[in-house]
Amino acid sequence: MFEIHILDFGLARVASTGAHTDYVSTRWWRAPEIYVNEKKYNEKVDIWSVGCIMAELILLKPLFPGKDTIDQLNKIFDIIGTPDSKTLQEICTPEASAYISRMEYKPKANFNELFGFKYDPLTETPISGVSSEGVDLLDRLLSFDPRQRPTAEEALNHPFLKLYHEPMEEPTIETMIDEHLDTEYTKEQWKSIVWQMVEEFLPPSWVTQDLMDDS
Repeated sequence: MFEIHILDFGLARVASTGAHTDYVSTRWWRAPEIYVNEKKYNEKVDIWSVGCIMAELILLKPLFPGKDTIDQLNKIFDIIGTPDSKTLQEICTPEASAYISRMEYKPKANFNELFGFKYDPLTETPISGVSSEGVDLLDRLLSFDPRQRPTAEEALNHPFLKLYHEPMEEPTIETMIDEHLDTEYTKEQWKSIVWQMVEEFLPPSWVTQDLMDDS
């Protein structure tokens, strides 16, 4: 048994209800709504990225290696298919919806053929791919409509992860409210604020428990 840790918070920021930058996450793992919804998105963009990583682990290559924005959308639609007009109207800006509607229609790829088990012709044992449950999870993670993607908690409760799911070791962090968001301070003021945060920091209870369990 081993653990895989995926860490990259270089562009992490506090979620807000306003407009966001579209310069978030590397293009190949960037959720489609970042391109088509006036820079408005939520934590479901991370769920999409997890789906891209899962697919890459199965295929041993990036799933959507787009060269630019248009090529990226084309590669996404090559796999998940072109969304229907109702979804486009609900998710995209009018301009983006109209543009995608003019693009060549693409049917959804067969996820079972693409990501399902591949068998050794002699032994008939799986040599790559995932089970039907894994395919189902990946299908949900890579939904064009972020409303259809599972939350992190829902994904962890998926049957595909039943063997590895440890609710007590998967704490949900409370939403962080950044009172300094979009506020302009001098360098000295920032230093004072950061130092105060360091002095007042208290590790979450589950960290202390982990340390006790390891001792």
